[in-house]
Amino acid sequence: MAPMGQFYHGWRGVIVGGLILLLLAGCTSQRPPISPVANETQLAGAIPDRYTVRTGDSLYMIAMEFDLDYRDLAAWNGITAPYLIYRGQVLQLHPTMQNKRARVATSGDYYTVQSGDTLSGIAARFGVKMRQLAQWNQLSKPYQIHVGQKLRVRGGDARKISTRDQEKARTMEKKSHRNTSGGSSSAKATALKWPSSGKVAKKYSKSRGMTGVEFHGRRGDPIRAAGNGKVVYSGSGLVRYGKLLIVKHDNNLLTAYAHNSELQVAEGDLVKAGQQIAKMGSSGTNQVKLHFEVRKSGKPIDPMRFLSRR
Repeated sequence: MAPMGQFYHGWRGVIVGGLILLLLAGCTSQRPPISPVANETQLAGAIPDRYTVRTGDSLYMIAMEFDLDYRDLAAWNGITAPYLIYRGQVLQLHPTMQNKRARVATSGDYYTVQSGDTLSGIAARFGVKMRQLAQWNQLSKPYQIHVGQKLRVRGGDARKISTRDQEKARTMEKKSHRNTSGGSSSAKATALKWPSSGKVAKKYSKSRGMTGVEFHGRRGDPIRAAGNGKVVYSGSGLVRYGKLLIVKHDNNLLTAYAHNSELQVAEGDLVKAGQQIAKMGSSGTNQVKLHFEVRKSGKPIDPMRFLSRR
C-alpha cells in the first residue's frame, strides 16, 4: 500500500496540472482567431474579397466559381494573357477604386485615359499586348498618352474615333448586356452541338439556382465538346463540380462539363465540335450525370438557346 505522503503529492500534481490547463485554455480563447483567406463555394451570392490560389487552379476555374468574367478578374489583378497564376497568389475578387474608374471610363471597345494611366497599365488591364494596343491607336514610341484621350482597347482597325463610332460602341455594349441578362436576341448565333446523347433531366432555371442543363445516362457514356475551342481547365478543383472541363470558344463564350468519371483532354488542348472529351460519371455528386453550362461574359445562361435541334 502506497504511503499517504505519496498519495497526497500525486493528487496535488493532478490538481496543479488541471489548473495549468485551464489557465492555458483561458489564454487561448482570448487570442484573435487566425483567419486565412477562405476558398469557399459561393452559397448565397456573396463573393469574398480575396482568393488564395491552390495547386491545380486556373483563372478560368476561379472566375467560374464566383460567376465572374475571367477578363475582369485578370484586369483587377494585373494579369495578362495567357493568364498564368501561381500557388499562393492572392487574387482580388472585386475591382479596386482604380478599376472601378476604369470600368466607368470604358465605352464599348474604347477606353478614356484617366490621370495616372500608362499605355502598359491599360494594356495589362484589358489583357492585350502594349505593342498591339499602340498599333490599334496609331501610337509610336515613347507611347505618350493624355488624360481624356480615347483608346481602342478591344481590337479592330486602327482609325480615328468619331462621335458616330462612340455611339455605335455604346449601342453594341447595351445589346451585349441584354443578351447576357437573358434577352432573346442573337444568342442563337453561336450554334452548339449536344454534349451528351442522354436524357435531359433538368433544365436551366435562374429562380431555382439551376445554372445549366443536367443530362442523365450511364457511367462511361461519351461527353462531347459542344463546339470548336480550347480547353482552359481540366481538373477537380471545384468540389461541387467533380471532375470538370471548361472549353473556351471565343473571348465571351465558355462551356463547362461537370461530374465526369474520366477527363480525356488536358489544359491547352484544341478540340473540335463533337469530339469526345470525357466520360460521364458521378464525381462530386451522388448520381451518374452530366451538368453542362454555357457562360457568356462569366455569367451562366440557358444552354438550350444555343443547342441545335437533335
